[in-house]
Amino acid sequence: MDVFMEHLVPKKKDRKDKLIIGLIIAGGVVLTLALFMLMLALAFASASSGQQNSGGGMIFSIGLLLVAFMWYGAILLISTRSIEYEYIVTNNELDIDKVMSKKGRKHLITIDMKEVSCMARIDDDQYNTVYKNPPQGVKVLNYSAMSQNGYTYFADASIEGERTIVLFQPTNKMVEELWKFNPKNIHRYREG
Repeated sequence: MDVFMEHLVPKKKDRKDKLIIGLIIAGGVVLTLALFMLMLALAFASASSGQQNSGGGMIFSIGLLLVAFMWYGAILLISTRSIEYEYIVTNNELDIDKVMSKKGRKHLITIDMKEVSCMARIDDDQYNTVYKNPPQGVKVLNYSAMSQNGYTYFADASIEGERTIVLFQPTNKMVEELWKFNPKNIHRYREG
């Protein structure tokens, strides 16, 4: 019987996300003030040269349009910091996709769970030494929300010929299904 499961987890905004959002807003405020000052300077310059009605109104309209476009772009940039990870289990494969602003989707990685050398919770001291102290040259990819809703797991696997540790937050049902494909190396936990 084929297995197909999906699970979507929203990524918590970390310091980097908050810093980027803050910089976008601060940049927007600075650019807005600079544009208004430029509009005032150009309006005064056109008024002093005797073109007060046509020149000043046109400059002000173009300036407001530029400010509106700039803030629209800022909102689009901020919305890219809204990220969700989707875990898709299809038989023995785990696909992880990144969903940005509920609009764009990017495939990140596919893991063949039959090839995983270890999959366990990151708080399991019996198995997590490889996660806590990855050998030099081993990539660590964090595709976890790191939220309190559910446990974060790591999977130590060879992906495209490179040893990689992947962090993710599957459901208990997903772990149960994945365990069936590699019971020796995938560790499941009974709750309660």
